[in-house]
Amino acid sequence: MERHNQTSESDEINFIELIQTVWKNRKIIIIIGIVFTLLGIVFALNSTNIYTASTTFIPKGQSNTSVGGNLSGLASLAGINLGGGMNGGNTLISATLYPMIVKSNPFIETLLKIKVPKDGSMIGLHDYLTPTTSTTNFLGTFKKYTIGLPSLIKTSLSSGKDELAVLNNTRGIKKLALKEERIYNSAKKLITLAIDEKEGFITLSVASDNPEAAAIIALSAQNLLQKEVINFKIKNAQELLTFTETLYAEKKIAFEVLQDELATFRDQHQNISSGLFENKLSRLESELTISYAVNQELAKQVEQARIQLRKDTPIFTIIDPVVIPNQRTRPKRALIVFGFTFLGVFLSLGYVLIKGPFTTMRKQILEGSETT
Repeated sequence: MERHNQTSESDEINFIELIQTVWKNRKIIIIIGIVFTLLGIVFALNSTNIYTASTTFIPKGQSNTSVGGNLSGLASLAGINLGGGMNGGNTLISATLYPMIVKSNPFIETLLKIKVPKDGSMIGLHDYLTPTTSTTNFLGTFKKYTIGLPSLIKTSLSSGKDELAVLNNTRGIKKLALKEERIYNSAKKLITLAIDEKEGFITLSVASDNPEAAAIIALSAQNLLQKEVINFKIKNAQELLTFTETLYAEKKIAFEVLQDELATFRDQHQNISSGLFENKLSRLESELTISYAVNQELAKQVEQARIQLRKDTPIFTIIDPVVIPNQRTRPKRALIVFGFTFLGVFLSLGYVLIKGPFTTMRKQILEGSETT
């Protein structure tokens, strides 16, 4: 019991000593806190305003019906696997595929070709994202030589490899130059996708320092994403339609050739009546009948394939269209100043509380070394 009381008194004494230490050094804490607050204000004021343009849409299928076995069998002849029939209700792709499409290099390569406004003129997004050395500010310089110092060193060491990277394109495999790769990565960071798998909503957002550019990029990315999804979903149906149309065209030509052959045979043997003539005529008429039936069936298959292509094409309902934002989304300047102030107070408290024990330990080490 006495030991417990002694421990409680010791803890209370230590706590009081800590408070006394903090109070004695309150000027240092206040000064450091004020300095960090001023740094936070400067940092916040020099932070670039970021505007976010977004759009929300929902993809929907057009049909829940399936095509019969005739079209599926014809698709198998073309090497197209329809899984026992094309299900029109399965026109939606997995939600996880949308971010993969948006972050893919072919998607970004196409997106980089759009035009966005900058300094009163329209330039390509590729040039818009290309870093320039003419415009510098305090924040950019601070980030460049602090947080971005490792990247700066890496860039300087590998800058001479850009041209080699461009030329290193063997066997049709593309390799981006280091500068191009950085631009691609910057474009990927612009776009954010939020997917509500339960409701099926997809929200596409683009953050940029230019509100008009953010809106244009968001609208272009939305249209491009929808186009890529449609192309992905109708690929099988489009291949089947192409196959049936080609086959129908070939059989139609063969039917017309057979028609001409039968007419020519009849013209050449108008006054001839023999068993050989009758056999030849019967064979030609049978071939023509079969060819006609095949053409009729293929014509139906072509129409079914066209209908299935329409059914497989997903439609997109725009819930919230893109608008040019007026209010910035970043930076949160008050939060930045508060964070710097908190950091300054925290560091000053650590310095004040550690300074005494550290000085005492240092003296003991020095005295011990002198005695030895």
